[in-house]
Formats: sequence, structure tokens, C-alpha cells
Amino acid sequence: MLFLLNNDIVELSVPEAHLGARWRAMGCGNPHDLRAQDAIDFVRDRVSRALGSGRSLSESELKDFAALIITKTGANSIVLTPRADGSLNPRLQDVPRLVLETYKRGADNENAATASRIEA
Repeated sequence: MLFLLNNDIVELSVPEAHLGARWRAMGCGNPHDLRAQDAIDFVRDRVSRALGSGRSLSESELKDFAALIITKTGANSIVLTPRADGSLNPRLQDVPRLVLETYKRGADNENAATASRIEA
């Protein structure tokens, strides 16, 4: 399953299994005890901290957040937009797979072009 978090796309084959294996390391608490809003708040807070410190999210973090959001909400996308007060406003969506695949291909092509320019 493809998942979009802001401008990043990751792929998870079995989100529930990923979450089951990683929830302790993630620090989100037992996912069985979480409500959908708890999962959204957790991801929003973690992304806000990362952006606030000027770092980008790792592939592992993206997959962890994707597994949590997919499992607890069923959505395959969360976009976090800045509010006037500096916090992030979460917006969940279920984006059609074809759209995510197209976006991922475009991002992969852009990354490959950037890498080839750097090597030249």
C-alpha cells in the first residue's frame, strides 16, 4: 500500500504487521488502545518536532507513521499544513492508488535527475 505524508510517499506491504512490530520503538503506546485521533495527534506532534529542528523524516519514520495512520484511520494520506500559530493542521484523505503511483514515479524521476546532475 502506498502512503503520502506531505510530499513523501512510502510503500508498506502489510501496515498492521509493520505497526505490530514497531509500535514500541515508535513510542506511540499500544496501538490497540489508541483512537484514530490519538494516532493523528501522535504523527502531527512528531512531524512538527522534526520540522522544528530542521531535519527531514527518515524512511523508517515515514513507514512507521504510515502504518499507524493506515491502521487506525484507513486513510492513505495525511497532509500537515502550517497554521498561523505555528502548529500543523492535519488533513486525512484516501487518495486513489493511481494518483499515488503517478506521484511516486514523478518523484523517483526527479530524484534520479538530481542525482545525475550531482554526479556530472
